Amino acid sequence: MYYTINGLVLNSKIHGEYDKLITVYSYQWGKIQAIVPSAKKIAAKLSSATETLTESEFHVFNSHPSIRPKITGASIINNNTIIKNNFMRNLCALYAAEVSDKFAPFNLENTEKYDLIVRIWEILSVCKQPRRALISFILRFLKLSGYSFSEYIRNNNTFIDERMTMNIKKLSNCSGNNVDFIDVEDEKVWNYVESYLTNYICRPAISIFLQKMDSKSY
Repeated sequence: MYYTINGLVLNSKIHGEYDKLITVYSYQWGKIQAIVPSAKKIAAKLSSATETLTESEFHVFNSHPSIRPKITGASIINNNTIIKNNFMRNLCALYAAEVSDKFAPFNLENTEKYDLIVRIWEILSVCKQPRRALISFILRFLKLSGYSFSEYIRNNNTFIDERMTMNIKKLSNCSGNNVDFIDVEDEKVWNYVESYLTNYICRPAISIFLQKMDSKSY
């Protein structure tokens, strides 16, 4: 059967000689993996719409629930060009995509998570503090996934001083509009949050690049 879905491309890799295998967080189905036939060929029509960090409308053929669906057509909703053309913003967006991929189960629809991923890509294209925006996203995505860092601190008597606890609370409740104006200690909060994050997943490979970057210069 044929379907039309909106999706956010979290990951993309070569599959076979010419195809791509993409991981998509879709509005209708949650996270799925799909085959994009011939997407690696020169001038392939579906190449741009199936790039990582792209939001697209996909036309999907799915013959059986146990078989990976195939992308038969796509049109770009937002290719997030500003993010892709800026090294630091791109790193932060890829980090957010990896966290989304690792914490989202397959085939479980959650429109809040979809909207949150869309929102972080929007914020990263305009904010002055991309890593701070990333921290806020991680905290909110973890909470939606049942791994609230704020609740962990409260319930486990974790030794984090009062000021740091307040910083984490501010970022957990930040919608993005005021992310550049919150008075927080980014580096310290980042270290706590990433340490907590990696209790559940392998440390994202992009983390090493972020450590070497000064976000204030981007």
